[in-house]
Amino acid sequence: MGLIRRAIRGASAGVAATAAMTTVFGAAGASGLIHRQPPEKIVRTLFPSLPTTGKEALALASHVGYGMSGGALYSCLVPFRFQDPGTGTVFGAMVWLAGYEGWLPAMDILPPAHEDRPGRAANVFIAHLVYGWTLGWAARRLREKRESKNPA
Repeated sequence: MGLIRRAIRGASAGVAATAAMTTVFGAAGASGLIHRQPPEKIVRTLFPSLPTTGKEALALASHVGYGMSGGALYSCLVPFRFQDPGTGTVFGAMVWLAGYEGWLPAMDILPPAHEDRPGRAANVFIAHLVYGWTLGWAARRLREKRESKNPA
């Protein structure tokens, strides 16, 4: 299968994974563990003069776009036979590590995860594990569905 098709399938799996992750963020917000979800905090920091409604829309769009990009990357980097909830979960943890111990603190958007409030940091980490698990599951399901329609 071509790289473009793999990326498209991965991006589709990334949408499902982002939806699952957003559910975890929503629950953390409802419980008071997260005041502002990370995508909203990122947009508010990078675009302070944007109107509030614009910030909300951009936060949602960028979160879905980032999740789709992650899904595309996962599907292109990980051979299909290894695409499953296990490798997806590892991928989700790596995305979390790169963001919350890497580029987000480097850009002074969020504190490093090891310096953040424990409840908030744990929930953000769990949300990324859910993202990864769902990504691996969805990528495998999409491939299996395609193969069942087009047997060799």
